[in-house]
Amino acid sequence: MMNSRVVMLLLLLSAVTESCWNVCLKKATSFTDWKIMAPGILFMITGIIMFKTSLRIIPLGVAVMIWSGVSLVLTIGLDVLYLKTRIDRLTAAFMVMCMVSIIGLNYASGR
Repeated sequence: MMNSRVVMLLLLLSAVTESCWNVCLKKATSFTDWKIMAPGILFMITGIIMFKTSLRIIPLGVAVMIWSGVSLVLTIGLDVLYLKTRIDRLTAAFMVMCMVSIIGLNYASGR
């Protein structure tokens, strides 16, 4: 049986691969832009496998909440840093609230 820390790490890595896949979709000029789409598809498949593996221990609702929040914050962060998109203060405030929720759920699910 897998350690709960390893499972949480897999869930977080799954969120990272989701963010990378989103950036690949944004950067690709079309679905036939295989130079960018191929790594994106690889990130997507890898993320699905890691997410499914994490569901062995983490309840689905908690896993989806953590995965969604982390991938949302990472995707917005990559969008700002890598694709030079600007975000406003309200978006940043909700990102902080999202991270606080993720930390709380992580704590509550570990009890």
